[in-house]
Amino acid sequence: MVSDHWETTRRQVLERDGYRCVSCHRDLKSRDADVHHLLPRSMGGSDELSNLVTLCDGCHASHHPNLAGGLARRALERWAIAIARWLDREGKISEATGSFGPALRLFGLQRFRSGQLPIVLAALAGKSVLVVSPTGSGKTLCFQLPAVLRRGVSIVVSPLKTLMSEQVSDLLRKKIPATFINSDLSGEEKQTRFSLLARNAVKLLYIAPERFFVRNSDERERLKRSAPTFLVVDEAHCIDQWGRDFRPEYGRLREVREKLGSPPVLAFTATAGREMQQRILASLGIPDATVFVRDVDRPNIAFLRLRCPPDQRGEEIAALLRLPQLRGQKAMIFVPSVRVGEELRSALAGLGVEIPLYHSRLGTPWDRQELVKRFVGQSKPSVEQIICTNAFGMGLDIPNVRLVIHWQQAASVEDLLQEFGRAGRDGKPSVSVIFHDGQRTSRDANRLKFMAEKTVEGSGLNQGDREVMLAQRCRQIDQVASMLRSTSCFRRSITSYFEGDHATRKPPVSERILEWVFAGRSKRVRLIACCDSCNADEIRKRGKSGYVARVIAS
Repeated sequence: MVSDHWETTRRQVLERDGYRCVSCHRDLKSRDADVHHLLPRSMGGSDELSNLVTLCDGCHASHHPNLAGGLARRALERWAIAIARWLDREGKISEATGSFGPALRLFGLQRFRSGQLPIVLAALAGKSVLVVSPTGSGKTLCFQLPAVLRRGVSIVVSPLKTLMSEQVSDLLRKKIPATFINSDLSGEEKQTRFSLLARNAVKLLYIAPERFFVRNSDERERLKRSAPTFLVVDEAHCIDQWGRDFRPEYGRLREVREKLGSPPVLAFTATAGREMQQRILASLGIPDATVFVRDVDRPNIAFLRLRCPPDQRGEEIAALLRLPQLRGQKAMIFVPSVRVGEELRSALAGLGVEIPLYHSRLGTPWDRQELVKRFVGQSKPSVEQIICTNAFGMGLDIPNVRLVIHWQQAASVEDLLQEFGRAGRDGKPSVSVIFHDGQRTSRDANRLKFMAEKTVEGSGLNQGDREVMLAQRCRQIDQVASMLRSTSCFRRSITSYFEGDHATRKPPVSERILEWVFAGRSKRVRLIACCDSCNADEIRKRGKSGYVARVIAS
């Protein structure tokens, strides 16, 4: 914290020197000027005006060789921002970009990751955005940093209490005022946090969508009066997957936005194909939002589609789990239901492979949390391999999952991406093995359609909406089945589903200048292996298990 005395002294020095560097005589703005001690404090120098002079960053760096890098970098940042603003013809670069350097350092960073800067620039320019990018790619910074740089509070809609708590704790450790309000808090604690909100004492407020529709009219009115700078929707795929049945409040966020004064919406998800992207934008009422799709292709993950009847999958899975290359690494086997998971666990046990099954009804909450900790490595004895349903791992970042096995196809390409996206978070070679029966009228697809029918029947929707929802879900199931039966490149099919065939956007010169100064360059990940189509010859030569072993050992 800079003392009032030093601020007064600094201003007096700048005024005395006419806001001009005494060495090179360059005119300076107050924020660009450095005040230099002629005799350093470490050698007994004082803060008297006679011992202080005004210098620019460059001249100041020449007096402090040990600090030259930091001082020169800050000068470079200011020059780059000035040039970028001068070249900006599209109005993309707001005044807030002038604080990029300090803001990044506040978050403990030196640079943006590749792909983050365009998103942040769009947000600061007041645009609504939808970002599709995998877990662990840095989506959080893309809304937290704009929220810090703009005046007022930003409201973050988050589906899980654990995610709210983790993000708020992380922000508070960085000395960034943030809080959450949920049903776990006492009435007194809620009032304290609403009071902070009313005084603009927090930068980010995390809440669930249901919070906007609580019975307490005073709470609803306080949220309405907050007039947020941004409405952030984290895990935005919930709008499409849950917005009409499981958590209908997700389908009413357009109404919420209007009551809040129609702030820009910053929506983020790890998985949304082109059709889902359009449904999300329509539901939020932001059809003209800028869509960013990043890093859907994971070059370090190889894909193996295995046509295999259900009664033989246990033996195939057991053979994969026994691979010596998996020792000390993690493996996850996704199943569509608890019943299938129990049957698979029993079949594997009969083959001498003992693996726990995680599901939402397992034992007590403590039992479930303890199993998660054992798999993450936070509790002993550790678990290296686990059978689980799709929800397991949401919000967890486990780096060394080398093998993800899908007992059958997922209900959508988005769900499939969520599952195989748990592999290789550390960038090392990993494999996704997807079982299917290869039939147009398959038992796998029929099982998923039966589960979809049960979900739709219990949704409480009218007949017309139920028919529309069921048709959409059945179409998504058929899309995955078709991709698995295909003999073409699976990686290309996945990428095309999310990104389409559009050309990569070339950024303007002004943005490239900011990228050069503030953003890191993405490391090209070498493609170790692609899929069963592209590597068909190797698979015939090595066999399925040999192919998986070779990839993991690479």
